[in-house]
Amino acid sequence: MLPTAILSLSTTQAATVPTLQFGDVSIKPYATEQLDIGGFAQTRQPVPGVGVRAGRLRNGARITIHNQIELGGIWDFGPAPGGQMRLFEGQASYVGLKHFVFTVGIFKPSFGLESMQAQGDTTFIERSSISTITRNIAAGIERQAVQIEAHGQRYHVALSGTAGTAGPGENGNQRALVFRLVGVPVRTKDLFVHVGFSGEWVFKAAHARDEKPGMAFSDYPEMNVGLTSKYLNTSRLALNSVGAFGLEAAAAWKRFLFQGEAYDIIAKRAVENDTQHLHFSGWYTQASYTLVGKPRIWKSRSGAFSSPVCDKKQDLLCHGSGVLEAAARYSEANLHSGSVDGGRQQAWSATLNWWPVDILKIALQYEYGEIQGGRKPENFHAILSMIQIKF
Repeated sequence: MLPTAILSLSTTQAATVPTLQFGDVSIKPYATEQLDIGGFAQTRQPVPGVGVRAGRLRNGARITIHNQIELGGIWDFGPAPGGQMRLFEGQASYVGLKHFVFTVGIFKPSFGLESMQAQGDTTFIERSSISTITRNIAAGIERQAVQIEAHGQRYHVALSGTAGTAGPGENGNQRALVFRLVGVPVRTKDLFVHVGFSGEWVFKAAHARDEKPGMAFSDYPEMNVGLTSKYLNTSRLALNSVGAFGLEAAAAWKRFLFQGEAYDIIAKRAVENDTQHLHFSGWYTQASYTLVGKPRIWKSRSGAFSSPVCDKKQDLLCHGSGVLEAAARYSEANLHSGSVDGGRQQAWSATLNWWPVDILKIALQYEYGEIQGGRKPENFHAILSMIQIKF
């Protein structure tokens, strides 16, 4: 006779990918697979023009037990070819107390609006540079952390203690605090307003044996097909402590979504027998419009916006065309302070996102960027397309 758990096996339809149900235990498969195709149409300095790269290969499952315990196990196979494999998520959460979530393990702590959008839900193929730089200080993906979070229809609050990232690296001995406060002052049928404040403070910077504590601040242009060096790059700096603080805001009106964030990074640099105070900064603003389908909606659990979906009970070719979204973004990132010149970047981007099927996204993005100072001053025009499967 088969065990009772197997006899009670059922599947519930979660879009086109089923969730397995064993009594009070549900198992939901997880995948984010991205193929990037494109490169630089024009640059000041010669670089390879077009490339193909598997930008993300993440697979695993999330398990819910008795609607009280959530477990996540996801493996990151790294960018291909040549990517570094590591554990993307290995966490346990208790959700049995209404409005509260307690999480421990390897996961993404709550920090920043764009950071808290799942990679497959971001409007653009890559996040703005300032969002990437700040989240990598003490939050971001694959982070060893503990977190307490409270959320509801009009708020999201989280406090985390974080260490290093999973897998090979030299930041396992880092120690930091991360927090996020989000409120929704306006929530009507047609208008939704989101405001928030995030911060992180590294009070023990990472270091290898016989090395001073420190870190580097860097990012690729806001599209990465594995063909470029990091134009924004301070190299590794000896630091006593680092903090990043930012404001976030968004307004959704009917099919429009406007959002933006601004961050300041404050670092105390150890220079011989003195301390040098460094200040880096950046911001972005963007607007998107859902041409076909149901616009992006706000999720209190993440304090961020989901992808647009079909407004009908239809997974394939919503309204005969598929879900369609257009967006534009402007961003700045400044890594110049004192004697440190990691470069200053301005970027203009436009994208068109298409979901012919709920789990399949095809994006086409144009970007123009200017990098002043730093290692490689550059002006570039770039075109990138992405094919993504996410569930």
